[in-house]
Amino acid sequence: IRQRAKLSGVELPLVLSDHADWADLLKTIDDIAPQEVWVTHGREDALIHALSLKGITARALSLIGYEDDAE
Repeated sequence: IRQRAKLSGVELPLVLSDHADWADLLKTIDDIAPQEVWVTHGREDALIHALSLKGITARALSLIGYEDDAE
């Protein structure tokens, strides 16, 4: 991770888990009651819409190098 961050010129690399099913994801969001959620991948449109119905601001976040992981 440090090497990839260094090569990409990233100052603060973040490692995030993306392993949650829909119900657990929504429960976690309800439990922590954030003002804003950044969605990194998956069904961004569906999650952003579901959160907007709850009055939570959500936006898709582009990750540098994310597409490179598929190679």
